[in-house]
Amino acid sequence: MYGRGLRGLQEPEGRLEIGNTATSARLILSILAGQAFAAELSGNVLLSARPMDWVVKPLTDMGADIEYLGTKGCLPLRIQGAVPLSPIDVEATVFSAQEKSALLFAGLYAEGVTRYRQSCQSRDHTERLMQYFGIDIHSEGDVTSLRGGTPFSAKDVIVPGDLSSAAFLLTAYAIRGMERKGSLTIKRVGVNPTRIGFIHLLREMGLHLTLHKEEDLISGEPVADLHCTLGTRLSSVLAEGNERIQSLIDEVPLLAAAAAFAEGNTVIRNCRELKDKDTNRIQTTAGVLGVFGVETSCGEDEMVIYGGQRPSPAIVESCGDHRIAMTAAVLASSMDEPSIIRNCGCIDVSYPGFVEDLAQFAHIDILRAE
Repeated sequence: MYGRGLRGLQEPEGRLEIGNTATSARLILSILAGQAFAAELSGNVLLSARPMDWVVKPLTDMGADIEYLGTKGCLPLRIQGAVPLSPIDVEATVFSAQEKSALLFAGLYAEGVTRYRQSCQSRDHTERLMQYFGIDIHSEGDVTSLRGGTPFSAKDVIVPGDLSSAAFLLTAYAIRGMERKGSLTIKRVGVNPTRIGFIHLLREMGLHLTLHKEEDLISGEPVADLHCTLGTRLSSVLAEGNERIQSLIDEVPLLAAAAAFAEGNTVIRNCRELKDKDTNRIQTTAGVLGVFGVETSCGEDEMVIYGGQRPSPAIVESCGDHRIAMTAAVLASSMDEPSIIRNCGCIDVSYPGFVEDLAQFAHIDILRAE
């Protein structure tokens, strides 16, 4: 891949269609904020319902001119960049690392130091990558500072295996009957300390999960082989605290699925951010579990999964949400009778080979509708 430099981008000929990737939309928006031209961004129906204001407002404060072309606060929008952007000091308005990363990318185009104070420790992949590239970025306590205008050169990057993808197979293993378990190894998975809350919780639930061949990549990201062996029955857990939930926010639906097989009731708190994903994942997760016959209760910021249940085969609607579709498939893989999961094309958004991998791992047949 060959870059064009911070100032080498050209005005697009038409509207930029982002599809259903919110991270891409927010990061591209922050890069466009520092360009000398205007551009329009749009997404699919799901992405166009997700909030963009918490990225748009600070970019506007830095000098970009942003106009919503439809619903206020959402895509599509038009952005006229500014050269240079003004540095800014920002207090976090959300727990998500996307806000932090967006401000850091915009800070590359500012003259001076841009500072971001996070409410809790969120994922630090962007900081590690920028340090590797030689960008003038520093973190002290909750504050990350970046000085714009720092020259940096291209470097080779090795991308670790995605823990959020590995989590589906880990959960499928955790809920399998003891008579069907052997061992499971998933190689070269990223185990960034800000990202492995799900691993810690699976261990607390009783899964024998160990890390082998741990090492740091040249970019500063740690990787390891994940190895699972036979353990005891799963036990319920209490998952709460903003920092802890941020480290596993994408895996909350899977945690809920595993909790259905645990002894006791699992409580998941501080997960309000799930309301603003592809769907309201608090509600859609509870809905999927309910269709499978698992009793749950949920509120604005909390889920309770009543454990010790035996899910039954079901016909499930994914609502176009890739993580909900894959969670439903993981639940279905634990049963001998078939289930039907509708609208699964969304899975390709994040894990195109998921269906084949799950079928191979779980020794099940998956029939696709023609």
